[in-house]
Amino acid sequence: MKNYTLILCMFLLSGCLNNDFMERYPLGNPTAETAFVSYDNFKAYAWGLYETFPALGYGSENATDDISYNQTRETSETGWIRGIVTVPDKKENTSWEYYSFIRRVNLMLDHIDGSQMTEAEKAHWRSVGYFFRSYRYFSLLCDYGGVPWIDHVLSDSETDLIQGPRASRDDIAKHILEDLQYAEQNINVNGDGENSITKAVVQTFMSRFCLFEGTWRKYHGLNDAETYLKECKRVSAEVLHTYPNVCDNYDDLFCSLDLSGVPGIILYKPYSNAENVVHAVSIGGTTATSFYNPTRDLVDSYLCSDGKPRWNSPLFLSDKDIYEEFSNRDHRLWLHVTPPYNIDRSESTTAWDNKWKFTDNPKDRSFIDSLNIRLGIGYGSSKERQKTLPFRQGFSGGILGAVPHYDFYLNNQPWYKSAFGYNNWKYFCTYLEVGSARNEETDMPIFRVEEVMLNYAEAMCELGEFTQSVADQTINKLRPRANVAPMKVSEINESFDPKRDLGNPAYSGDYAVNPLLWEIRRERRIELFSEGFRFNDLRRWKKCHYAMKKKLGQYVRKADFPAGTNVTIDGGGNEGYLEFHPQPTQLWPEYYYLYPIPRQERVLNPQLEQNPGWNDGVGKLTVNINSKKGCVKISILLLTHPSPTKATTQSDYLYLYIHIT
Repeated sequence: MKNYTLILCMFLLSGCLNNDFMERYPLGNPTAETAFVSYDNFKAYAWGLYETFPALGYGSENATDDISYNQTRETSETGWIRGIVTVPDKKENTSWEYYSFIRRVNLMLDHIDGSQMTEAEKAHWRSVGYFFRSYRYFSLLCDYGGVPWIDHVLSDSETDLIQGPRASRDDIAKHILEDLQYAEQNINVNGDGENSITKAVVQTFMSRFCLFEGTWRKYHGLNDAETYLKECKRVSAEVLHTYPNVCDNYDDLFCSLDLSGVPGIILYKPYSNAENVVHAVSIGGTTATSFYNPTRDLVDSYLCSDGKPRWNSPLFLSDKDIYEEFSNRDHRLWLHVTPPYNIDRSESTTAWDNKWKFTDNPKDRSFIDSLNIRLGIGYGSSKERQKTLPFRQGFSGGILGAVPHYDFYLNNQPWYKSAFGYNNWKYFCTYLEVGSARNEETDMPIFRVEEVMLNYAEAMCELGEFTQSVADQTINKLRPRANVAPMKVSEINESFDPKRDLGNPAYSGDYAVNPLLWEIRRERRIELFSEGFRFNDLRRWKKCHYAMKKKLGQYVRKADFPAGTNVTIDGGGNEGYLEFHPQPTQLWPEYYYLYPIPRQERVLNPQLEQNPGWNDGVGKLTVNINSKKGCVKISILLLTHPSPTKATTQSDYLYLYIHIT
């Protein structure tokens, strides 16, 4: 009896089908054989790998409880919150694209042994390659769990890998850890000069990866959580020994023209107007498109200066007056959310006319004065770049008359508006010339010791080893520059924060967060606000349902606005918290914790199984046909587009692959 295996794919995508699943090695490429010879060859090649580091910017947390994207009601929130994420057709704009980068790294790694370098030099560049490859495999692990593991450039003959199944999450995590451990032991301690991949950089990334994987495993019911948490503990402690101090002015981390030599900076992305390597992050939140608004939930999370939550601190005045709400609070609130002020612009004739003076009310200038007083020493002339008030809005640098500045009441000033009354200005820097607004050259931190301190604190708490000594090594080094009293571990009990997460019964198996762990997570949320951590933090803690809370804003009164102003208040009425997006009616789906694999990759590799819960229209149908000569088993892989309303085009086609044994 013969077995007939039929794979039939109805591929309803525009464009051509290219079998680029793993970016195989191009045949007959002599360049690769000659480009990797000396130490300097590898050094020149490796510099190009640094481009994989992300740029910071506004809006990275709009899938969480920190930020709301407020452009249009109902439809502008992220698809994760609205429950409308679908399987992408192709890998473009997904983490799956990182396989192209991994191939670039593998190309370098494949040529190390055949080079003319010494064994120590080979070990160094292998370590650099392992770091970069691990950096992007970590992205794939975060998003998809188990993925294909490719550790060399593939040839056309390696069909077992090209068409092979996914490696398990266990395997991918183990590979990453082993590669990073090798790099830690074999890389040049000081890398290849200033601001390069060093031992400390490798260890800092290990700290991040191990905390993520350890807590993911713990809260998602997987084995070996302690293995990764203990490794996070070990490497974090070593980094803290190497970098014992933090930058004494938080704003210097994001408003410095030169981060070299700044305490606690382990690796940064340099920018220079002279070299035409610039960014526009500083201006990003100041324009008419400043839709990334911090939420009330975030603002409520900042401690008062006595180190207690706003719910039970005698220093908290009120949230019904914006000046009182910002008073006696963690100063990082002032540096993340634009503080309130009001000035007299009666002599200005246009929105961009900068004639102004102070009002007669002292509180209107209280935060203007406070910010000017607290400015630090500045690095690389950054003292002139740091946040100052009154705020200069838009590309023309017009002085904004008041904050908050509402999108429903512009008061003749069109930019830097907010639907919530809160604006994210973490990366805003006071630029010296208006014309340079799009050509900002402030450096951006990639790895800083403050993250490692928080990783260490969390890992120690998860291991049951968090003590006052650990608090003093970590969290209590962050608070002085924020004007917050030190954490006293003995005071943190069940009643320390009455709003602590006690578990949500709507989600099966959801857990109450330990009071001490709650405070450590709070410190992480605040210190790392808008740096791209929060979404993955919620995913690894299995707490993404935080993002499904109704997002509210500042407390307002309709009577404070001209008659007829459309003020949307939660619950209706004449005063209350601003509301923009309605409460989501659906729960966070369990399967949303992992991303869907792009449909095209599943077609190119039929053994690539989709993550559970995602309907991509790709399925197998097995048919047994009985006859007098025996049984014929036919397996059919079918792909139908998940949207039955999508019209087909001439570029849609039938892909047929038949394998007979």
